[in-house]
Amino acid sequence: MSTLLVTSASLSYAADAIVVAEPEPAEYVRVCDAYGVGFFYIPGTEHCLRISGFVQYDVAAGELLGRTSLDKKTGLEKNETYYSRARFALQADARSETDLGTLRGYTEIWFDHRSTNVPPYSGKEHYYEMKQAFMDLGGWRAGYTHSLYKTMTLHAGRVIQEELVPFGPRSTNLISYTYEAGNGFTAAMSLEHGDGLVHTIDSYVPHMVAGAAFQQKWGSIRGVVGYDSNYEEWAGKIRVDLQPTDSIALWAMVGYGTDDHIANSVYKPWGGNWAAWGGGSARLSSKLGANIALGYDENENFALVANVLYNVTPGFYIQPEISYKDNFKTSNSDSMGGWLRFRRSF
Repeated sequence: MSTLLVTSASLSYAADAIVVAEPEPAEYVRVCDAYGVGFFYIPGTEHCLRISGFVQYDVAAGELLGRTSLDKKTGLEKNETYYSRARFALQADARSETDLGTLRGYTEIWFDHRSTNVPPYSGKEHYYEMKQAFMDLGGWRAGYTHSLYKTMTLHAGRVIQEELVPFGPRSTNLISYTYEAGNGFTAAMSLEHGDGLVHTIDSYVPHMVAGAAFQQKWGSIRGVVGYDSNYEEWAGKIRVDLQPTDSIALWAMVGYGTDDHIANSVYKPWGGNWAAWGGGSARLSSKLGANIALGYDENENFALVANVLYNVTPGFYIQPEISYKDNFKTSNSDSMGGWLRFRRSF
């Protein structure tokens, strides 16, 4: 009987030993508190990012804000119905420190679903809009955002329908520079492309805006001037804000513009040469606030808007608002409307 000898060398077909790699250490998201609440470090970088936004539902009604509808039985237009809109907004804010100062990139996108019962019934139910997309570095800003002509004078009150007597252009592509002295004084200038068929520049000469502001505990004073390069028209605004108490804020603004070549230039959208606005805000309780804004121009266009804002819980508020508009030159031109907003921010 023969003997069978098995050696390790004869098992050439045996499997190689399995080597288990050491697990890489987990990298947890770190809070970045240098720029405020909500920022975190992008893993593996020194860049800070904040993702925020809101979900909003609006309802508008009345002669001023309602909509004409199509009678589904007769096919004819009938009395006004209400307008509704659902909106989702997404905001991304990325920042980091460099030798030239803070480098920032900001983007805001709106996604809407709107009622489309407005003749000729060709409006889009689903609507997308890039609200802002810009970069900041060392006082410089480049991208698409609100015109400096609006931001320097802080818009026109904490109301939804602030544009019933218009006070500035829509958002625009721009390059701007802002200087902050550190003692409350700020100065800025902007080269802007304009927006829309009428106000977009028609040559290599941009629209130009310059402004300055001085802010202290008592309030602030602000001024801005804009030049429309298409029509060679000028316009400017001055605004004063007062803070008499911790719970009350008051403001007033006046504007004047030339109209030699066009009735309404990009920086003078109101009627006539001059216009005036004013209003205030009051904190009635820890959860409830009230706001009012008025506007009037040389062509006798008048508007009044008032609302209350109730913070139901952190991150969620309800804002009912009422608006009135009239032209004192035209008979039976007055109209009223109501607005109801629900917003959940995150």
